[in-house]
Amino acid sequence: MFEHPENISKVQSYDKFPFSSKASLEIQSELKSQLHTLNERIEKIVSNVLVGDMPMIRFVLQTSHDKIELKKFAKAVDRIADLIEGVDQLESKLKVIEFAQEDPQWFALAFGDFSQEIDKDINEIFG
Repeated sequence: MFEHPENISKVQSYDKFPFSSKASLEIQSELKSQLHTLNERIEKIVSNVLVGDMPMIRFVLQTSHDKIELKKFAKAVDRIADLIEGVDQLESKLKVIEFAQEDPQWFALAFGDFSQEIDKDINEIFG
């Protein structure tokens, strides 16, 4: 059958514990190595993703390291990326309309098709 120990060990309390400075130096070295690796990965991403030749991610990281905020920001940029192309196209079309309203004579001369008018005028003159 099963044998039960006479004394059940108590859960160790972390209020008091033995400290080893040698062990802490080993852990410190390991933590520094891990930190260096993560910082290198982040730097590669930051330096390779530029917006208009500017490392925008660096500016965002200077503002916040909060995971939820960074993910929210990334999702917002992704959603805007799908919408901004439509905005740019509509703004371009509006600029053309506004320019045509500002200088309709030049617009007509530059883009008008007067081939039928020329044929009509020639026929009127010589016809």
